[in-house]
Amino acid sequence: MKVTCEIIEDLLPLYVDDVCSVQSRQTVEQHLEECEKCRRAFDSTQTVPVPQIEPDQPKVDMAVKKGFRKIRIRWWAAILIILALIPIAFLGWNEYSGRGAAYSNQHELFVGNGFMDCLVEHRYTLAYNYLDIADLKKEWLNEWFDEDTLINMEDDALAKFCEMGSIMDDTAGGIESYKYVGISIGGEDDDGTKIYSIIYKIQFNGKETLFQVNVSEDGVESFHGGGSFVDDPLAQFSIWAEYLWQDYEGCYFDPVSGEYVYYDKEQ
Repeated sequence: MKVTCEIIEDLLPLYVDDVCSVQSRQTVEQHLEECEKCRRAFDSTQTVPVPQIEPDQPKVDMAVKKGFRKIRIRWWAAILIILALIPIAFLGWNEYSGRGAAYSNQHELFVGNGFMDCLVEHRYTLAYNYLDIADLKKEWLNEWFDEDTLINMEDDALAKFCEMGSIMDDTAGGIESYKYVGISIGGEDDDGTKIYSIIYKIQFNGKETLFQVNVSEDGVESFHGGGSFVDDPLAQFSIWAEYLWQDYEGCYFDPVSGEYVYYDKEQ
């Protein structure tokens, strides 16, 4: 009896799994030799199994670690960039608004802080080097004195500045510490040079008070602090140049009358 294709199709799964009888196997094989349709059906069951390759676990772990390392590096790089942009943005905004620390006043801040460092350390000779004595001398030559009078002004100014600083130290202990508060444009010099006013909080004579240092690109133009120059050593130190002017002018200021008293008229 000839076996139909339908029977062979039913037997193929058993034949492929090798669970059919010997006679059934022979029947299937004989039919496959003669029937192309059933042979194609049989060929379609002969799929090549794909081997399951277990991943190399150490390599996987290393790849994961490298991935996390890259993430951490990029994360820290982003943080550093942000931290770098904050002061740039801060200085840029201050430059635009004309207030606070900015690109254009970094030199003046450096000078002001250096001057304050010297005052706190009671190093008045070094602090004197921050002063713009040249501009002060030019002003006095234009308005008050001749070249012969001011021929030794640099030495005289240094001596007077250190003298007033020593008086302040002896009477009140000097400036103990300082803290930067802010900076703004305070005005301009005669030649158009910007003068920045830097405000500090200082500890002086057991109290906290404000202290202002006016700085241009040429140095410290002036500074102010304390109360009345009559009895406050900090205020007296702030007007050290006034006392130097009085020495050259041959007078002193009488706070009672509110006038200058000349020595030659007292005699």
